[in-house]
Amino acid sequence: MCPMADPALQRDLFLLAGYLLASARGLYDEPAGYGPFRLLDAARRLVALMAEHGLGDPYIAALEAELERACTSTASDAELRELADRLVLGYAEELDRRLSPGDPGAAGGQAG
Repeated sequence: MCPMADPALQRDLFLLAGYLLASARGLYDEPAGYGPFRLLDAARRLVALMAEHGLGDPYIAALEAELERACTSTASDAELRELADRLVLGYAEELDRRLSPGDPGAAGGQAG
């Protein structure tokens, strides 16, 4: 372990890596529709970790809320596809905003 690392964050990221590895293996034997759901769930887990470890902001909070709703609902594949499309576009806009010259990286905005 790196002497400067946060042990709780390291543990949580290690667990997330395990989830991703197990998900990757599971995809070989699961229906195709599980893949997008597992990736949305992994994104949900990641942004939740960010918030839990003080790395969140209003955009991350809104994204986490949307992903939480999606991952705990009975959304159809078509609804999850629409959500993923909307979240990717919203993320691209937020990324552009955060990387724009003159923006010190301050966060804000909505998830999608």
